[in-house]
Amino acid sequence: MSIFEFLTVAVSIVLALGLSKLISSTPHVFDESKRDWLHASYLVFLVAAHIIVWWRIWLLNDVSSWNILQFVILMGSPLSLYLAATALVSVSPEQVNDWKAYFQNHSRWILAALSAVVFFGLARSYFIQEIQPSWWGFLWFALYAGAAYSKSRAIHIFLIVFSLVYVVYLLSRNFTAA
Repeated sequence: MSIFEFLTVAVSIVLALGLSKLISSTPHVFDESKRDWLHASYLVFLVAAHIIVWWRIWLLNDVSSWNILQFVILMGSPLSLYLAATALVSVSPEQVNDWKAYFQNHSRWILAALSAVVFFGLARSYFIQEIQPSWWGFLWFALYAGAAYSKSRAIHIFLIVFSLVYVVYLLSRNFTAA
């Protein structure tokens, strides 16, 4: 087993915990009596984000040497996704009576965690892949960080629409992990 494969065990565990939290909360989030389409859209986005982050991290399998700082950066996105998932669906999703009000009250934490996901993606590009991060990454970071300071539903709608479009774009690309 290579050092990278050893490190990705930790990444996979954290991503699996986040996905498990989202998937197990799905029946509560989509319950007709308390569902909010904006909140449900963020759940769908976070499921896709977990998958994309796992795949993008696997693309680092040709990095030959690792240090502790690189490992911390590597773990940053999965840990931030886990925090976003926990903030999005609550510790006890069965006790939430109104997901719209819940999202309004917790959107700051959800979006701050998503901005951290992007931050660690930028750091991963620079410190691990040794490439200049794309300007798109800085734009996404600014959008999520800025939206974290807003309670405007219109801004949250704008952000999830463009986030889902970006996910479709990313999933349509040919990420090979040879």
